[in-house]
Amino acid sequence: MEFRKILGIIFILLGIIFIVYPMYSAAAVSLIAGICLICFGFASIVKGFSFWSMMAHVSALDILIGICAVLFGFLFIYKIDALSFLSAYLFYLVAFVLIFVGIFGIFFAIDTTSRLMSILILILGFIATYLAAFSIAQPLYVAILVGIGLILEGLSLFLINPVIDRI
Repeated sequence: MEFRKILGIIFILLGIIFIVYPMYSAAAVSLIAGICLICFGFASIVKGFSFWSMMAHVSALDILIGICAVLFGFLFIYKIDALSFLSAYLFYLVAFVLIFVGIFGIFFAIDTTSRLMSILILILGFIATYLAAFSIAQPLYVAILVGIGLILEGLSLFLINPVIDRI
């Protein structure tokens, strides 16, 4: 069995686990993200102190980033649900870009079709803002949506032959 099919099966199984046990899977994502951030933070702090004599300004930035990473790591482990936190801020980032592009397109559109598309993009930006607020308020639904996404990606990896193989 080729690597793509094995990866597809793993994604499908992970997606089922996310859907069946959304609370535990969201907690597992938070724990893994927290541990990774703490390890990254300590590595960044050690790197900052080890290069302090050569590049003090870069080392100070490394130490500051390391401290922030360690703090976020402990927050993800003990307080914040990392899955809803990260997806919400990703939605907020996408919403900001969509709203900005929509407003820019409305004012500087060349024709009516472009102006209508800009209005649709602006509406999508407001929908993304709603999704961001919703994902912070209901982290279980985010875990279920991640599970559905994992299953769909797993099915596409398992069932669909890539174009590269046909060439």
